[in-house]
Amino acid sequence: MKRKLSTAVLILAVIVGGIVGVQQYQLYQTKKYSPAQIASYNNNAISIEVTYSGPFKKGRAIFGDLVPYGEWWRTGANEATTIRLSRDVSFSGKTLKAGYYSLVTIPGETEWQIVFNNKIHDWGTDYTPEDDVLRVSAKVEKLPEVVEQFTIDFSEENGSPVLIMAWDKIKVSTPFKVL
Repeated sequence: MKRKLSTAVLILAVIVGGIVGVQQYQLYQTKKYSPAQIASYNNNAISIEVTYSGPFKKGRAIFGDLVPYGEWWRTGANEATTIRLSRDVSFSGKTLKAGYYSLVTIPGETEWQIVFNNKIHDWGTDYTPEDDVLRVSAKVEKLPEVVEQFTIDFSEENGSPVLIMAWDKIKVSTPFKVL
């Protein structure tokens, strides 16, 4: 009886190990093409961290094609893009409370909606608009040079911090204030 139980446990362990191994291999393969990235903004008043995966252009038509206009986008690749804020901030006079959110966008030709959402879905393949906490409009800026890898970053413009997203020949930025 013990031998049958040991054999069954061994077979189960091999099956579970195989499933985990395949999942890890798939994760490695997808991250190989769209590496995980972290964009950080830190000063004495606040710490912000955006975690995302940055796909490459690789000669593809991006906005309006690979990333359709008017539809939600997980804002990167692989897992959901997330943002963690240590303090409340204000985008266009609208408050986003300190916390942990998914960050999705709705790209348009001249303007994007940047959406902060309470749900963090695995792989960023789901989006529940009813869980939106804040939506902010951001103007599209055409770039003279191609940005090969999708990038999220922070900068300071006119003394204010700015959240920036860039890919292909498009840049979207939105200033914010620490509350």
